Amino acid sequence: MPAALIKNICLALVLIASPAFLLAQKKGNPPAKKPPAKTQPAKPAPVTKAPPPPATVATGAAAKDTAIAKLFEKPAEIQWVKYFKGRMDDVATLEIALGYDGKNCRGYLTYGKSRHQLRLDGSIKADSIFFEEREPFKEVTGRVKGILKNARIQAEWTSHNNAIGSRLEAQEVQPGQSLNVGCSDGKWASRYITRYNGARCDMILQRMHNGQLFGYLWVEADGKTYDLRGEMDADGNYEIEALSANDKIAGLLHGNLKNPQRTDCNWVGSGEKRTFNFTQKDNFQLGCYEYADFISSYDALYPRTPCASCNTWLDQQVTNWVNKCKATIAVNKYPAAPATRSSQRASSWAEIACLTENILSGYLTFSETWNPEATGLAFNFDLRTGKPITFNEIFNKSFNAQSWLDDFAKKEAPKLAHYANDPSYRAWIAREGFPMFALRRDGLELSTLFHGQYGRQTLLVPYSTLKPYMKKDNPIAEFVK
Repeated sequence: MPAALIKNICLALVLIASPAFLLAQKKGNPPAKKPPAKTQPAKPAPVTKAPPPPATVATGAAAKDTAIAKLFEKPAEIQWVKYFKGRMDDVATLEIALGYDGKNCRGYLTYGKSRHQLRLDGSIKADSIFFEEREPFKEVTGRVKGILKNARIQAEWTSHNNAIGSRLEAQEVQPGQSLNVGCSDGKWASRYITRYNGARCDMILQRMHNGQLFGYLWVEADGKTYDLRGEMDADGNYEIEALSANDKIAGLLHGNLKNPQRTDCNWVGSGEKRTFNFTQKDNFQLGCYEYADFISSYDALYPRTPCASCNTWLDQQVTNWVNKCKATIAVNKYPAAPATRSSQRASSWAEIACLTENILSGYLTFSETWNPEATGLAFNFDLRTGKPITFNEIFNKSFNAQSWLDDFAKKEAPKLAHYANDPSYRAWIAREGFPMFALRRDGLELSTLFHGQYGRQTLLVPYSTLKPYMKKDNPIAEFVK
């Protein structure tokens, strides 16, 4: 593979043991949107303070916005009209138009993709805002509560009965100002490399929704790969848990990524302190698809890499899933009512299991409110050829890899943390098994599908155990000692 192409290869994919992590602050029992983080949502990104419109902007400016003017009994008393662009849960794009007459604050929330418009009716007291969402019904269909400060809305949207909640952020748009608020903004993946104890280290970080970080840390001197779950704040400070087998915390990582080209990553765990002086090797933004209207929302976060055939495969899986979501929602035809507001939700995410100059492996997960269990796929690519790596490329023809790995899983599954004390967990493992595999530096990983309660459960088969059955010229020979 040409060196120029190798240098640009990186991928972002998420979740191994636990995903976005419910990204939305959903209440009740919705499907997990992304790998559940064990930390609090990231602090909102810093904004440039824009001067608020003069208190008397009103009469003329408001009159020009006839849609806003119609919401007031006395349009001439409107003191200002403001416009905002932002995202719901850092995903669904939206626009907000508000007018204020000194007592009432009224306007519209419009979803960017569907152009579905909802009426807002409420008030502003100092920096605090409160709106009831009513349009097109007399009944309340949702509520927005938060602050409007420094030309920015930071709020929580909740459904009429508080069963569902989402984070809402939007930036004021001044006349003539262009503001890009696409759902892929701020979503990226980076690969960092260094040396530790005379051996190699690789760290993959993916910044997902709301500042959440996911990835892995491979420490050759430890002979281990640690899964990473954490968050990054607006100033680039990050705090990440490094997880070993059975989701045990092996260490806490701290550092700063304000300069993304390098980071001094400090490890504290088991009475040991380490410092990894990482240098960025690769970086790219993630692709994102989103759609939302009154009843439904679905989104997908996925990698865009220099590997054309990898992109084609990933694009096709996401496209197939989006089409299934559209078809299901169209068939169900739920009536628009307060009880159906944002009731049909779905999310897809990707996670990386391994990335080197030659190998890319990971998982895709698809979760929907209308399905009790998530579905998914694993992928393993040889970046030198752009082709998938199957058991046929790894093992000798005489070796029945699937049967051998099934037997391995049956013997090793009882050693998992929840197995002995949780009958429901045992039943789930017995029923679903470990249908997927991903290639990692330290072994072949067997994986369950994602579970809303248990996350993704994995078993690692050391390459030393599999070596007698492997082809000498297999594509992962670099991993086999």
